[in-house]
Amino acid sequence: MGLVSRSFAVVAVSLTLVAVTDADDAPCGYLVRAGSVPLEGIEGRLDHFAADPATRRLFVAALENHSVEVIDLATKQMLHSIKGIIEPQGLEFLPESKRLLVCSRGDGTCRSFNAATLEEGPWLDLGRNADNIRLDATAGRIYVGSGAEPGPGLLSAIDAASFLPENLGGKPGAVRSKADLLTDRPRQADLEAEVELAAHPESFQLDSVNHRVYVNIPDDHQVGVIDVTPEGLKVVAKWAVTEAEKNFPMALDVDSSRLFVVCRKPACVLVFDIRNGKMIAQAPCVGDSDDVFYDARNRRLYVIGGEGFVDVFGSADNAADLTRIDRIPTATKARTGFFVPALQLLAVAVPHTVDHPAAILLFQTKE
Repeated sequence: MGLVSRSFAVVAVSLTLVAVTDADDAPCGYLVRAGSVPLEGIEGRLDHFAADPATRRLFVAALENHSVEVIDLATKQMLHSIKGIIEPQGLEFLPESKRLLVCSRGDGTCRSFNAATLEEGPWLDLGRNADNIRLDATAGRIYVGSGAEPGPGLLSAIDAASFLPENLGGKPGAVRSKADLLTDRPRQADLEAEVELAAHPESFQLDSVNHRVYVNIPDDHQVGVIDVTPEGLKVVAKWAVTEAEKNFPMALDVDSSRLFVVCRKPACVLVFDIRNGKMIAQAPCVGDSDDVFYDARNRRLYVIGGEGFVDVFGSADNAADLTRIDRIPTATKARTGFFVPALQLLAVAVPHTVDHPAAILLFQTKE
């Protein structure tokens, strides 16, 4: 079936244990502290998240701990740990099948797990450095960015149903490598299409209206624009990022035709009009950002930065307007996180440093 026909339907200075405990629940402007979850025994860099709002569980990629941590947001406790994953980076939760997908930098795989039992299911070998992952729920398709560093990158489209075990209706792909023939692991998932990129892709966003994917490619100083066609994936434009460098995180407000690109050098938010690829606004922001989220309900942008803050930007009716309306203290090196729209909750990852223990800070949005 063609791709288009299946359309896209703590306080600031003292960064000690006190800074990441439940005691600090005082309002913080547009975000209200809602406690924290200690990550005891978790060392090193924390990467991206996924969430299951129905069960109030949060999944955290503990990259340097080679594990994925499962957190109960209701009790603010760690529930389980999926170990033995080589440098997990991108995570995605599939609400219909209740499965968790894990992309790994170390071995380039995208692996699937039953989110309740943590039993492993079908997987896919993407070659090298599997990173960010997104779900197109309407089309039943997964997108993953991967590729060598240095060297070309890849964006891959994968049939979401193929991550189900065969006894649950899964449709595994054809044999592609000797690894598929191993009897001690599930069959590979079905790779539908892929497109080569100029370099390794970082954050990307799916545009369900225009059947496009926007991809940050920092090593090539561009945003790649990819059309989803019946024949597959095709690069149709390259928007130059000239005002700053290291364009890693990205968020999309498709209703206002705006793409938010966050750069690290200098630290700023660039706003692109997706109708013509022109940059229409620029604003300084917190440094060392690796995640940014658009809150459509409140028309706000949350930029998470390792400099130790979450910057909150307001969005007026004027699409070119971008104003920072708040700066929320977090902790040094806390540069990743996750926004759960269904819960109106922002989670921020705090890695273990000499200044503070590892934890997940929780913030509730305030209207």
